Amino acid sequence: MNSNLLILFKGEKHGYGKVALHSHTFWQLEMVTRGHIAYTLYDNTIRVLNAGDMLLIPPFQEHEFIYDTPGAAWITLKFERSEASDSSWGGVIPKSLFTEKFMASLLATITGTILKPYEKTFVEGMLESLFVYIGSDDFCQMEDEPSQLVRAITDMVRERNGRPISVDEIAEQLSYTRSHISKLFKQLTGENLKSFIDRVRLEKAKEMLRYSEFNISYITEELGFKDIFTFSRFFKRMTGMNPRLYRSH
Repeated sequence: MNSNLLILFKGEKHGYGKVALHSHTFWQLEMVTRGHIAYTLYDNTIRVLNAGDMLLIPPFQEHEFIYDTPGAAWITLKFERSEASDSSWGGVIPKSLFTEKFMASLLATITGTILKPYEKTFVEGMLESLFVYIGSDDFCQMEDEPSQLVRAITDMVRERNGRPISVDEIAEQLSYTRSHISKLFKQLTGENLKSFIDRVRLEKAKEMLRYSEFNISYITEELGFKDIFTFSRFFKRMTGMNPRLYRSH
């Protein structure tokens, strides 16, 4: 692995606090798990990290943290990278499905801050996934609010892995009305949101019919349809043929 974990720290602040401007020879990843934390990086402008955001700080980069709201909580990882790793990017990694999974995995797996060897290896593997993520299209395309909204919606739908999700559920989780989020998605993608949900479910159904050995009853249940008749009617409406015929082709 390219990463060598030096320390993992879980912190909380119940009053005002500040870590003065400083730098160090290693990398640092700051992850806000509750509340928000102010910081400076690259210039003297004070910015804010909200819960779910991450801040990646390269070696020798000056930075400071300001804890001005009681109840803030965070995880800090300090680590080294091998010379073969040429990435030196630093900055904010906004809250996304990836950051939520990353933090949840750490919190669920690591109970203390003195790590056993296999726990250290686990965290180092997570760090490798982080650097792959910041080099991916998913991260590079998260530049403006409309793109972030589309990404949030598509992530929510694909995260269900073919199981049902309603427009109402998406709207509620993202704090929009049903009509507003449907209109925005249509404007930004050119596709109806309900049609997108159906298309993703169809992709998974096709994949399971073509490449798995599961019977149609099992696939029906796995994809969240109430019975084979409902699944067959959905599949035929979308493709023009029933699941058995599609599987036999």
